[in-house]
Amino acid sequence: MMFAALALAMTTAAAPAVATAARVVAPLSEESWRAAVPVDAFVQREPHEAAAPSQRTEFRVAYDASSLFVRVHAFDSDPDKIVTYLTRRDLDSPCDWIHILIDSYHDKRTAYEFAVNPSGVKIDRYWYNDNNRDDSWDAVWDVSVSRDRQGWSAEFRIPFSQLRFNPAAASTFGFAVTRQIGRLNETSTWPLLARSDNGYVSSFGELGGLATAAAVKKLELVPYALANLTRQSTGGNPLIKHAAPDGALGVDVKYALTPGLTFTGSINPDFGQVEADPAVVNLTAFETFFAERRPFFVEGSGNFNFGTDCGDGGCGGLFYTRRIGRSPQGSGDLPSGDTTYTDAPVQTTILGAGKLTGRVGAFSIGVMQAFTQEETARVLIGPIASRQTIEPSTSYTVGRVRREFANQSSIGMMLTSTNRSADSGVTLLADRAVTGGVDWDLRLKKRYALAGYWVGSNIHGAPEAIDRLQENSRHYFQRPDLASATLDVARTSLTGDGAQIAVSKIGGERVRFNAAVSFKSPGLDMNDVGFMRRADQRSVNNWLQVRSDRPNRWFRNRNLNFNQWAQWNSDGDLLGSGGNVNGGLTLLNNWSMGGGIGVQATAVDDRATRGGPVVLTRGFTESWGWVNSDNRRTLSLNHFTGGGRNADGASWFEFSPGVTYRPLPAITFNPSIRYARNIFDAQWVEQVTDASNHYVFAHLDQTTVAVTLRFNYTVSPNLSLQLYAQPFVSAGGYDRFKELADGRSLDYAARYRPYAYDVAANGDPDFNVKSFRTTNVVRWEYKPGSTLFLVWQQARENDRVPGGFRVGRDLHDIFGVAPRNVFLVKFAYWLNY
Repeated sequence: MMFAALALAMTTAAAPAVATAARVVAPLSEESWRAAVPVDAFVQREPHEAAAPSQRTEFRVAYDASSLFVRVHAFDSDPDKIVTYLTRRDLDSPCDWIHILIDSYHDKRTAYEFAVNPSGVKIDRYWYNDNNRDDSWDAVWDVSVSRDRQGWSAEFRIPFSQLRFNPAAASTFGFAVTRQIGRLNETSTWPLLARSDNGYVSSFGELGGLATAAAVKKLELVPYALANLTRQSTGGNPLIKHAAPDGALGVDVKYALTPGLTFTGSINPDFGQVEADPAVVNLTAFETFFAERRPFFVEGSGNFNFGTDCGDGGCGGLFYTRRIGRSPQGSGDLPSGDTTYTDAPVQTTILGAGKLTGRVGAFSIGVMQAFTQEETARVLIGPIASRQTIEPSTSYTVGRVRREFANQSSIGMMLTSTNRSADSGVTLLADRAVTGGVDWDLRLKKRYALAGYWVGSNIHGAPEAIDRLQENSRHYFQRPDLASATLDVARTSLTGDGAQIAVSKIGGERVRFNAAVSFKSPGLDMNDVGFMRRADQRSVNNWLQVRSDRPNRWFRNRNLNFNQWAQWNSDGDLLGSGGNVNGGLTLLNNWSMGGGIGVQATAVDDRATRGGPVVLTRGFTESWGWVNSDNRRTLSLNHFTGGGRNADGASWFEFSPGVTYRPLPAITFNPSIRYARNIFDAQWVEQVTDASNHYVFAHLDQTTVAVTLRFNYTVSPNLSLQLYAQPFVSAGGYDRFKELADGRSLDYAARYRPYAYDVAANGDPDFNVKSFRTTNVVRWEYKPGSTLFLVWQQARENDRVPGGFRVGRDLHDIFGVAPRNVFLVKFAYWLNY
C-alpha cells in the first residue's frame, strides 16, 4: 500500500529536452560529426537562472559499438580572455570548464560526470541520490581540447565499459551538458538545471538514437607492485630497525556482473600515497572523527551512506569505513617499564576487501565484505621476548538496499556485522556486533520531504568486553547519578536503538526549513563498524533559511539562517539548549562573506567527570565571521575568526587566515595558519581515589598553532607534483586545581572546592604537543588508468614539556627530534577485458 501511495504522489513533469546521437564508424571524421544533430539551446543556471547565456555553446553526440563521443564547441566573443589552469587530475579550479553528465541507467537518480578545461585537465564524478556526488570516482576515458579564434572545443571519448546501462536495440540515456565561463563566473546548461529545484540528475534531458545491444568489456584489472623503505630512530629500542625495506604485490578488480551491478575488489590493498591525517589534541571525552581518504573506501561510498548524526561536521552513522584497517585497539594495554620494549603496528592490515554496488530494477544495492588480519606486538621484558595480540582477525560485512521511486522518494535498510576471532586471546573486545536500520525519504510535491530512520544494535562478548563497553565515554553506565541504566559487570551483551523523524522544505527560491526530533537509548552502540560520539540522548533541532539566488545591484546571492536546538539524556537532564542566527552573501565581484551569533543556555554535562556525577555548565555566547576574496585572481584570500565566553570565566578564540597564490597556470601555493586560544577554568584532569573519589579539574590555558602548506606543480594533465606539510604545536598549562563538590550547583564556589593535587604522585597534566607531518607525491598517469607514484612521507613527534607556550621555540623544537621517513614507489597497470 505504501509503494502504491508513493506512486500516486508522483507529480507530472514537463516533457524533457531531447538530443539524438548519430551512429558512426570509428575513427571519427568531420563527415561523421556533420551527421550528428547540433544542439545549442543552452540557458543560464548561474547567475541569472533561465536567462539567455552570454556566449553560445553547441554540442553533438555520436557513438560506435564501444564508445560514446561528444563534441562541444564553446564559442567565445573574446577568446583571449578564456581562463584556464593546469592542475592535477580531479582538482577543480575557477576557470572555463565543459561538463558532460550521463544518466546511462536513466533512473533520474544516478549519473556519471566527465569534465575538462582548456588545458586538458580532467575531472570525473559519480552522482547518486539525485543531488549527491562522489568526487573520488575514477573512470578510464579520453578527451582532447583545442582553441581557435571562435573559442575552444572539447571532444570526449567515453567507453561504454565505464557506464552502467541495460543493453537494448533502442536505448535512452539521461543527458546534460554544462559550461562554466571563468571570467564571468557564469554557468549555462542544457537543459536548464535550475538551482531553485531540489533535484539535479532528475532535471536532465534525454539522449536518444542509441543502440547498445553490443557486448562491452566487463573486466578491469589493476595489478600493482610497490617497494618502500622506512628510516627512523630506534630510540634505544632493540626491537626497532633503523632502516626497514619492504615490498608488496596486490591487485584491484572491477567486474560488471550485470548491466547494473559492479563488483569491485582489492587484494592486499595499499594506500601509501594517501595524505596523512592532521594532528589534533583532543581534551574531550569523545572520539575524533577523521574523514576517509583511501580510494577504495571513498569511491562508491554513497551506496553505503546511512547518516545518523549529520551537522556542520562529518556525518556519523552505521558505517564508518575508517574502522576497517583501524589502529590496533589493544596497543594501550601493552606493558611498560624501564626495561620493557615494544614494537606494534600502526594500522591493522587489510587482507582483502570487496564490494558489490549498483542497481537491480528500482533497487539501489551496496554490499561490502572486508577481512583484516590478527595483529601482534613484539614485547621484550629484560631478556624475555614474546608476542601479544593487540587486534584479533576480523570480518566486516555491510549490506545496504534502497527502493527508489520516480518522485525521488526512497525507503531503505542497512545491516552490518562485525565478527572477531574468538581464539585470539583478546577478551576486551566484543566477539560480534550487529547493527541495522531502516530509513525513508518521502517527497511531497517535489519541494517537501518527510524523512527519518530507526537503528538498532546488538553486541556480544565476554563480560570483560561488555563491561569495558558500558564504561566507555559513549555510555558511562558507572555514573553514580544515572537512573535510566545500570552497570552490570556480568553482562555478555548490550542492546540499544535510536530513531529520528524530520519534516523539511527542500526546494524553492525563498524559504527552506527542517524540523527534527530524535533519540538514542543508553545501550545503542554502532562503533564496531559505525561512528557515534554518545548514546543516551534525545534531541530537537530546527532550521529555517531565507535565501535568494537572484542577483541584484549588489549581490549574486544571499541567505539568512535561524537555528534552534536542545538535547536531554534519558534521566531528563538538559544537556544543551541554544540557537544562532547566521548568514552569508556573495557580491557581484565574487567576494563572499558571512558570520553569525549564537547563545547556549545553562545545562549539565554528564560526560565531564568521565563516569562520575554530572556537572553544571554555564551558558555562553559566541560569534564568528568569514570572508573569501575572488578566487579567480592570481592571489586570493580566505579568513575565519570566531570566539565566545561564559559567566564562569571560560573563553575561546580562533583566527584562521589562508592564501591561494597562482603565479603561473601550472603552479598553486596554499599556505594557511590556525591560531586558537582556549581558557577554561574547569578542565577535566583525572579521578583520584584514596579514601574517597576526587573528581579533579583545573584552570587550563591552551594555545594551538597549526600551519598548513600545500604546493602543486602540474607538468601536464597526466604528470603532477603535490606537496603537503603541517607543523603543529599545542601547549596547555594547568593550575588552580579543584575538585567537584556539588556538581548541580549554580554557584561556582559551591560547585567546586580547592584540591591539593599531587603532581609528583599523579603526574603533571601540562602538555606541549609538537608534530610535523608531510606527504609528497609525484603522480604520473603514463597511460589511461595506469599510474606511477613516487612518495615521500615524514613524521616528527616531540612531546617534551619545556613549560608554557612560545611559538618560536616550540616550532623549532619540532625539528629537534629524529624523523620517521617512508620512501615509496608504486607501479600500477590497467587491463581491460
